[in-house]
Amino acid sequence: MKPRITYSIHPADPKGHRFEVDLIIQEPTLKGQLLQLPRWIPGSYMIRDFSKHVESIKAHSFISKKLGQTINLHQVDNDTWQLAPHAGPVLVQIVVYAFDTSVRTAYLDQFRGFYNHSSLCLQVLGQTDQPCQIIIHKPTWTSGWEVVTTLPKKQVNTQGFGTYQASSYEELIDHPVSLGKFQYVKWISHQIPHLMVIQGAGQVIDTKRLSANLQAICNGHITFFEPKSSRAPFNQYIFHVNAVSQGYGGLEHHNSTALLCKRSDLPYKNAPDSPSKNTAYEDFLGLCSHEYFHAWLVKRIQPLAFQPYQLDRKNFSTLLWFFEGFTSYYDDLLLLRSACISKEHYLNRLLRTVNQIQKNPGRHKQSVSDSSFDAWTKYYQMDANTPNAVVSYYAKGSLIAFALDLLIREATQHVKSLDDVMRLLWQRHGSFKHTPGLGLSEHDFEGAVLTVTGVSFKDKWQNFALNYIKGTADIPVIELLASQGIRTTKKRLSITEQIISQLGVRSANQDGWLKITQVLDHSLAQQAGLAPDDVIVSLNQERVTPTNWVKLLEQFSTQPLKFLAFRSDQLKTFYIPNRIKPIAEYVLQVP
Repeated sequence: MKPRITYSIHPADPKGHRFEVDLIIQEPTLKGQLLQLPRWIPGSYMIRDFSKHVESIKAHSFISKKLGQTINLHQVDNDTWQLAPHAGPVLVQIVVYAFDTSVRTAYLDQFRGFYNHSSLCLQVLGQTDQPCQIIIHKPTWTSGWEVVTTLPKKQVNTQGFGTYQASSYEELIDHPVSLGKFQYVKWISHQIPHLMVIQGAGQVIDTKRLSANLQAICNGHITFFEPKSSRAPFNQYIFHVNAVSQGYGGLEHHNSTALLCKRSDLPYKNAPDSPSKNTAYEDFLGLCSHEYFHAWLVKRIQPLAFQPYQLDRKNFSTLLWFFEGFTSYYDDLLLLRSACISKEHYLNRLLRTVNQIQKNPGRHKQSVSDSSFDAWTKYYQMDANTPNAVVSYYAKGSLIAFALDLLIREATQHVKSLDDVMRLLWQRHGSFKHTPGLGLSEHDFEGAVLTVTGVSFKDKWQNFALNYIKGTADIPVIELLASQGIRTTKKRLSITEQIISQLGVRSANQDGWLKITQVLDHSLAQQAGLAPDDVIVSLNQERVTPTNWVKLLEQFSTQPLKFLAFRSDQLKTFYIPNRIKPIAEYVLQVP
């Protein structure tokens, strides 16, 4: 029986960065079939309008594998097209520009290919629940390339080119595809084969070190959710890694993830260790841990508001502080538990989060609940005022998890912890199928907390939620650490660090000039009247450049500061006569 929907994907033009995609619809609706590209991809909460990369689209009748008459396509909006009424099979052909190195879209050149199906494959509206067939064609312009994906195989060759299948459009877009040549890292975690494919590294990866760390991390995650059975909710898992000069990020899928990292983050054979190198590698392992944890939390334990995903509009949830923040808590905690980092390194990473949040005045204006809801327009569309108006539901959410964990332990005499809440949520809302379990609401989360702790905990929980989740109070992490016998101290800032902290500006190099990108509320720069997009010309009559900026601040550290800056190409003068107290940064107190 022919599949009702077939996608044929051709990596056609590497130098022009174009994929060609043929869509065969066996039974288009007689009223005029609607076709649509998603406006966003699950896991990245911003409208991206992938259709902007469609260069051409056309349709023909398709009988016995031959093109027939042209069928008119009417563009309904920027994402949607409608076929003229037609009975019988139709072939729709699109050409998509693909030159985005991020984990969200598609990329193609002579050296590598990567794509999410949401960037290339039109959804056939009204038939998105139907099984579909996917044919990935081998490039005609190169040899030695392979295909790596978790899409279920139907008939493929040894390089992975051939026919795959998906049970629905939603499943289809949950399997990213990497094309090209790779460095492979393989391991087994609780009888489940795991694979990492790396492109762009340039040097030979230390696969022994990396596989050992990743195996320990993945073992820890599986055991965390299923401590008795160590049963994983997938039968394979793939990490797709693109190493670049600058970049960081990940996107979760049911049984795979796409990662972007700096080349310097990866471990290489015979490379000397250094504190900065080890920190960068820990960051990479933390990214792997974060996205892997999402295989349970987000992909299988899912916000009720995301069921089902509506790919043509924003899907609002007030729970991203939980789904992303608690994942951010456990990503590092499970690095510690899997012995990939030391306790000291774990605590330093925790304090790094505390210091990061303290630097942004927006934490006093926006709750993590509101930040979650506004992610589409504020968190994912950062601008010059973001530090003054927005709190990170990732960072503060992780500290909420830390504080709640300690609160639960204290309330239950250390019999229970946040781990028990997470496992209960997995039992109630998780799923071993490809589809997620029962959607999670705020009420469901509270119910799990109170089930673990008892009804007597309700007042404490509600006060906690009111202050830190619905409210904007700072989480007393330093005090909580002290209650556990962990001492911290304020970092001794150098003169330069103090001045930069007090000044409160963030800047960028613009053609050799220093351009202000952000000015923090209540900072000396704001009091002086400096603003984003001002271009600094001089400081106390000395020319300012991106390279001498810090030295000049240090040179004039004890004097009033006079800035000359261009604003809208007009030269203005700004004065800073005094100093204010710098923002405190905390570090572990060494005995």
